[in-house]
Amino acid sequence: MNEVFLTFPKSTNFEDVERMKNFLYSTVAILFLSHGAFSQKGNSFLTHYSPKDERIDFRSSGMVQDSNGLIYFTSKKGVLEFDGNNWQLISTPSAVYTISLLNNEVYVGGIFGFGKLISNERSQRIFQSLSTAPQVFSSAAAAGKIYACSEELLLVIDEDKIQKEIRPNEDDHFLGLLEVHGHIFIKTAALGLMQVEADKIVTPTYKLPADSEIIFSSSYPKTGDVILGTDDNRLFSLKANGAPLEIKFIDQGLLSQNRLVSAAWVNENLIACGTLLGGVILVNAQTGATEDIINYDQGLPDNEVFAMLGDQHDGVWVAHEYGFTRIAPSIPFRSFNHYPGLSGNLLCVKALKNQLYVGTTLGLFQLVKEVSSMATKYASVTEGVQGQSTHIRRGLFGFLKRRTKETLPATTLVKPPISVYKSVSSLERFSYKRVEGISGKVSQLIEVNGQLVAAGLAGVFEINNLKARSILPQSVHAVFFAQTIQQLLVSTYQDDLKVFTPGSWKETQLLDTLRDNFSYIFEDEIQNIWLCGREKVYRVETVDGQISDVASFPISNPSLDQMVGVAYGNDVYLANSGEFKIFDRKESFVKYDSFPGPHRYFASAGYFWFNDGTQWRTVDKRLKELKLQWLGLFPNLRFLAPDENAQNLWVITANNELYKFSGTQAPAQDKRFPLLLRHVSGQEIKIVQGKQVTLDQPETEFSFDFIQPDYVSNQAMQYRYQVKGLTSTWTSWSNSNHIASFPFLPPGSYQLAIQSRDLLGNESKIELISFKVLAPFWNRWWFYALEFVFFAFLVFISVKVSGSNIKYKYLSDILSLLSVIIFIQFISTAINSIVTIKSTPVVQFFIQVSIALLVFPAELYFRKFMDAAAKGKIQIKSKRLKQPENL
Repeated sequence: MNEVFLTFPKSTNFEDVERMKNFLYSTVAILFLSHGAFSQKGNSFLTHYSPKDERIDFRSSGMVQDSNGLIYFTSKKGVLEFDGNNWQLISTPSAVYTISLLNNEVYVGGIFGFGKLISNERSQRIFQSLSTAPQVFSSAAAAGKIYACSEELLLVIDEDKIQKEIRPNEDDHFLGLLEVHGHIFIKTAALGLMQVEADKIVTPTYKLPADSEIIFSSSYPKTGDVILGTDDNRLFSLKANGAPLEIKFIDQGLLSQNRLVSAAWVNENLIACGTLLGGVILVNAQTGATEDIINYDQGLPDNEVFAMLGDQHDGVWVAHEYGFTRIAPSIPFRSFNHYPGLSGNLLCVKALKNQLYVGTTLGLFQLVKEVSSMATKYASVTEGVQGQSTHIRRGLFGFLKRRTKETLPATTLVKPPISVYKSVSSLERFSYKRVEGISGKVSQLIEVNGQLVAAGLAGVFEINNLKARSILPQSVHAVFFAQTIQQLLVSTYQDDLKVFTPGSWKETQLLDTLRDNFSYIFEDEIQNIWLCGREKVYRVETVDGQISDVASFPISNPSLDQMVGVAYGNDVYLANSGEFKIFDRKESFVKYDSFPGPHRYFASAGYFWFNDGTQWRTVDKRLKELKLQWLGLFPNLRFLAPDENAQNLWVITANNELYKFSGTQAPAQDKRFPLLLRHVSGQEIKIVQGKQVTLDQPETEFSFDFIQPDYVSNQAMQYRYQVKGLTSTWTSWSNSNHIASFPFLPPGSYQLAIQSRDLLGNESKIELISFKVLAPFWNRWWFYALEFVFFAFLVFISVKVSGSNIKYKYLSDILSLLSVIIFIQFISTAINSIVTIKSTPVVQFFIQVSIALLVFPAELYFRKFMDAAAKGKIQIKSKRLKQPENL
């Protein structure tokens, strides 16, 4: 924006001041209007998270993300672990204040002292104490060491051992730690900022800003660049071995007004600044321009920012009073429903001639720029005159410091701070204004020869900026502009079909004989107009812009489901009752099986959309270049329509959100986290590559629960699995297949093959988890061996007894039979433990019979031995000690 200079005359009176104010208002208004009415690009995509368990206190002061993608948050009751789908509370003795990451290990400090998170023998994450020094509130990692401090103690931890304890000087205490390019700095109350060098506190040798107190630091792992925030609301960037360079923000006053408390890198050029009063401000680090402001008005639940974290997918996590919000500027959706003035449930949207209109259940609204209010607040800078107190009024620029009394010279060149001018250009305010003349639901917006037409329960209207002109004051189902006859077709609630000539909007009588509840109207590519009624579809044939014939075709529609249609090439398709129908050569609509039955479908703005269970699709050739897979972020949509150049889409979700989707500039995810096994039958088990997990056979349903951390498209993530050794086929792709459950799993060795697919169709590599299901202990070979030994001992006793008394022969025979049975079972179990044979129960029966036949000779010999022993033909003697001769 051009700079404006005002020259005051030597004598200034009240009328002169008023003239100057009016001149400034007019000048600013002209400058604003020169930008065009619709230049807003919308707000960044937000996703909100919070644990569903109300017992978990999720207020957090720190966050870290490990290489597996898991995010850890501090809380009052411990550490919260989040994988995009599951929350887990890792308990600590008391509240956690600080959290750090070193070599993918998580270290935490708090009232209890300092410690780390480890895995126990059941692969569950637990807390392990490293120091009981109380009130540890700050920590940092550098050069393979962890540093943690309380007010009275600095701990240096190497390989999980306290290497050194450093205490402050007398009458001094520690205020916190900073890490900058591998160097550790400690803030002290008396000495200011000091450096920790060779485990000693020394005067800083590393160049840092010296004129202000540094309150935080944040690094960007991809480049190593560091940003430093100071107590006077300034930011500095710092490259390795370079001097601090202050980032000159155009809207510096905005940071000062809202009190900078934290910051995080979004990408190489974008910084997210967290504030105490104003939410998050996204600033371009190269130009200093404000890219976006995310506060309560833009969807952030609270303007007070507790902590921030830049994740590995160019998103920023914000901790606030109501949980966590992920800001994702890289996702190709920009929000347009958070501007003030919009009310009602959103039904349709249309951008025409740089104007955005939104139809809702309460009327029609236009997004406009607030020119007059901005000019007023802008002009208030110049209200000081000779002999009067000069100050900035509260409002948009209330963050500027109040000025004290000052007297202007006789001739003074007044130039308001340049940040004020540029703030106006970069912080344009928008709001929705109601279009006058429409008080009912607006369900359709169409363009007719460059003119916007709105239709709904209040009737049909021609729209000119913020005013509506009535065309038909009747409630309507649908409107359609037929290109073939250059007429506007209107289907009313009275089952009439009215036709109007554009411009004059005079009603004709072209199709007044047709009466039905026409819910949808479309054209094919051979100059036919199709009208979808309740149980019939009408075809209006035209030749050279004139109607030549009308035919109707019955459609089976017992549920009176709304029919929609689409023309693709020379074919015409209908969708209703969950199936597609095609118009065949026999002049009838028949079921079409080449397309899967649509799970959900709708028509909007002349386009037909359907969800095949995996993604949203359309058959329109004009939209093939758009990466429609991104629409998988929203399982339920209410409206979809391309913008004027068909390069973007306007999207209304079932949650009453309005987005603009940039389908041709959608980024690809270059980093994917590994698949993680989270639970096995309710027990947490960690994947250990190259090792086999051994499990006891469960008595109830057996399941694996795995996840691939993905905070962009977690709801659209799909999984499939195969259990080698049990099945030979993969399951279908499904969002619910992250849980592999089995009502029963026989003993044996298996491999679970796992694969995931994100919303863009990118498939992960196949992960293999080897596991072995053990039979119950009473079905294992060693148990049968013990049984055999036990019964063999009983047989030995019974043989000795039966040899002395014939009446114990039957007991001996029974014990012998049991011993033979146990022996056969022992041999069978031992063979199965060595050679695994997967087959049907019938085949298993024949295997058991074969083993019995093999053991039969030994059994026969054993029986003869027992009979001979029972008849006394065989004497079983036990050794006795030789008696001394003299006894």
